Amino acid sequence: MEKSELEQIFKILADAGKAIVEVYNSKDFAAQTKADHTPVTRADKASSKIINEGLKALFPDIPVLDEETSIPAYEVRKNWEKYFLVDPLDGTKEFIKRNGEFCTNLALIKGTLPEMGWIYQPLIKTGWYCKRGEGIWEFNEKGEIHQLKQPVIERDVICIATSRSFFKPREAELIEKIQRNFNVEIVHCGSSRKQVQMVKGNADMYLKAGPCSEWDTAPGQLMVEEFGGAVLRHDSFETLQYNREDLINPHFVMLNARLNTPEFIRYMQAIILE
Repeated sequence: MEKSELEQIFKILADAGKAIVEVYNSKDFAAQTKADHTPVTRADKASSKIINEGLKALFPDIPVLDEETSIPAYEVRKNWEKYFLVDPLDGTKEFIKRNGEFCTNLALIKGTLPEMGWIYQPLIKTGWYCKRGEGIWEFNEKGEIHQLKQPVIERDVICIATSRSFFKPREAELIEKIQRNFNVEIVHCGSSRKQVQMVKGNADMYLKAGPCSEWDTAPGQLMVEEFGGAVLRHDSFETLQYNREDLINPHFVMLNARLNTPEFIRYMQAIILE
């Protein structure tokens, strides 16, 4: 991807962010409940429109898979060599609660893995961008960027990021098991901000034992892996992959580089399978 194209993507995300904030500051979200029982607002739809139109103008030959548009059949998708994966407003429940913990997620999937990823936080007009093997960069609405350094973590406690609105009993059960052997702190956080907390060094792990979709995790997974971490399925402990027939993710655990060791992975396998 050329520098000018990357700058255009930054602008697309900033424009979508402005549309989200405009709705956030209004009195009417026009919130509805979708068939999958998740909420959608005017902000989701406005962001989706801006991102889809922008990406299709820049990259007419690359398909876009967006949470808020019709999803192509797997018979079509399985032949895609690469595609954009979009969550125009990740954290709609947090948006509706007006707690500020929402983001926009964008990833370029190549084969079955994220190759490039963007997470943009509209309220602070700041985002994070990663290309596999080339580091993680922070950018703002003006397109100014600087590279993040991988944090050095020396704490004894394990900081576990958990969803603010989707914390599940199974996750609590697993955390209780971890607490038998380690000192634990819980970091409640909405949307992909959990993965941002991991790459900034403020969290070591993200446990997910409830429903979420591919567009919720792709850019954050890439960033966690870029800094030496891993994202592993609970059932097989293989790397979480994308463009599956079922777009709902299996349960998984994200580990930062500090915890991504054979010993700790074996420990997690044991407590998940016991």
